[in-house]
Order: sequence, then C-alpha cells, then structure tokens
Amino acid sequence: MIHIPHVQAVAFDLDGTLVDSVPDLAAAANEMRAVLGMERLPEATVRSYVGDGIAVLVNRTLTDDEHGQADLSLFERGSEVFLRYYADHIADQTRPYPETEAGLGLLKSLGIPLAVVTNKSDLLAIKLLKALKLEQYFSIVVGGDTLNVRKPSGEPLRHVAGVLGIQTQNMLMVGDSRNDMLAAKDAGCPVAGVTFGYGDMAALSEHETTKPDLLIGSLVEIYNQLEAEHS
Repeated sequence: MIHIPHVQAVAFDLDGTLVDSVPDLAAAANEMRAVLGMERLPEATVRSYVGDGIAVLVNRTLTDDEHGQADLSLFERGSEVFLRYYADHIADQTRPYPETEAGLGLLKSLGIPLAVVTNKSDLLAIKLLKALKLEQYFSIVVGGDTLNVRKPSGEPLRHVAGVLGIQTQNMLMVGDSRNDMLAAKDAGCPVAGVTFGYGDMAALSEHETTKPDLLIGSLVEIYNQLEAEHS
C-alpha cells in the first residue's frame, strides 16, 4: 500500500463496495421482466449492468444490452414495476460485505467524517443504509440524483469535500468500478479499489485513467493504513 498523507475524510461507493446488492436488484429486474412477459435474466448478467443508476439498469435489463435503450412506454412501465418492487424488497438479500461494519467503525473511531457517493438515487441509498443499520456511520450521502451530474463526474466528490470543508486531495475515495476511479481522478482524490466488488479491478489497474492508487481486500485495511497517521 502506498502512503497517502493528510486523509481528512473517506468517501465510499455503495453497491459493490459497502454492500452486495445484486440479489435484490436482480429480483427486481426479473419481477419487472416477468410482469412484462419476458424471460428471467441470470443474476450474473444483472451484476454486469449495475453501476450507473436505476434508470440505466432498467434500460439494460429490459433490453439485455449494456448500451440498450428501451422504447419510452416500455421503459416507463418497467420502471414503475422495478421501483415499486425494489423499494419493498431493498434489503431482503442485500448484505454488507465482510468487515464492512468493522472497518467503518474503526475509521469512525479516528474522528474523520465518512461519506457515501453513489449513483443510486439518494432516497433508495438512504433507505438501504437505514435497513442495514449503516446510516449511523456517515456524515453525508450523495446519490445519483442529489446533483445534476453523477459519477464518473468528479462533481459529487467535490460537493462532499465542499460540505466537509476540506480539499479533495485530502479525501480518499473507495470504490469498485470504472465510474469510481474516473470520478476520483476527475476530482483530484486519491482512490482505493476494492478487490471484492463488481468491477474487474485487475483490468482497471492496467490503464492509467482507471488505475487505483491502492488495492484493498477489506475496509479494515484502510484503517490500518490511516491509524498510524492519526495516532
């Protein structure tokens, strides 16, 4: 691990970084497809479509195409079913990754603020954090619809840094996806890539534009890195 000095806050992606939410997202997508008379999608397929917000996920799972764009009327009907089902079942099978809660608790003990920066809508993100009893750890949650832009733009991270009164270079971003890496670099934040999430961190590490500054296998590793600097 490289030395990252002066970390005054840590921002986390949500899906694929703090929690494994694919089982419930896949269930919502397949409920939507069933209502519309479509066949089920494998969970692994839905996993590959996660990361750009619910609207994009609905389009992708309706068309079974990463770049797919459903007919507007189909999208509207599908979105209604998806959102209603997902809101009612948001934490049926979704769970924090191992050591997530331990890592958050340890980081909180250092006295540095923690944030969530996700492309999930802010209402759904907060609902999920509350359902999993994780909301207590975070000073701010920025969702995909909090601002008029979302990751891979660095603006959500700049917004968090501004609210916390710190410089972006002093805020560590933790994520699992290309969007997270690009957003951090755009904002000037150091970035840690998790090896257990949905993104292919080995592939992302091969390109300078998406290469994380460090790789971690659990959130506890971030605490171990920072604890000496704050002691």
